[in-house]
Amino acid sequence: MTRRGAFLVGVALGGMGGLLATRRAVEPRAMEHLDISQRVLAEARGEIPAAMLAARVQERYDELYAHRPRFLQPALRQHLETGILPGLALYQTLREEHDDQEAALAEMDRIFAAWVEHSPKRRLLRLMEHLPDPFNILRISNRWILKTSYPPQGWRTEWVEDSEDCIAYDISDCFYVNVLTAYGAPELTAHFCRGDDLLFGNLPGISWERTKTLGRGDDRCDFRLCRMDASSTGSSLRNGR
Repeated sequence: MTRRGAFLVGVALGGMGGLLATRRAVEPRAMEHLDISQRVLAEARGEIPAAMLAARVQERYDELYAHRPRFLQPALRQHLETGILPGLALYQTLREEHDDQEAALAEMDRIFAAWVEHSPKRRLLRLMEHLPDPFNILRISNRWILKTSYPPQGWRTEWVEDSEDCIAYDISDCFYVNVLTAYGAPELTAHFCRGDDLLFGNLPGISWERTKTLGRGDDRCDFRLCRMDASSTGSSLRNGR
């Protein structure tokens, strides 16, 4: 191939690449969990109203996404774009449907429960149930998840216990609380928090306890997971600290 031919091929390929990049930039971003949310909405409203509402939710998400704050920390971006903004788009759209805020939040609870049920975390915990020592796996993975997915730029975490029997930590500052408050929807935070109860509340051989959450107005979120036979001792120690 001549130099001129190679140059023309390069220009053509470059142009095609630029066109594809432009198309990706202008194509709408599919909102995370929208199909799951639509199925839950259809159970109460029917297929056609749910589809129409889902289209409005996607439109609202597109608007929120276009004007989102640009966080440098990758985990914060992930939480914002795949968790907070999808939930906020749903909630704001439902608030237009419901005069009663509590009715909108109750519907959000049903949707969030479906999100949790279909989440990778839920699938992972199901696998752990079949392992000989699920608590030990949970103990190891939890510390890694906190470090990588809940970094200090968004959460202030203080470890209280990390033993063979229990793991416990307090969170005194939370990215979800701060972002949802900035968006004028702090009341939605507690309903995101409920996902932890659904995830950890029924693990075989492991007790789950959280008596306080920032989302419900407390001064911290106090997480505690223990081997079932150690939970009563751990609770008394924690209450006395």
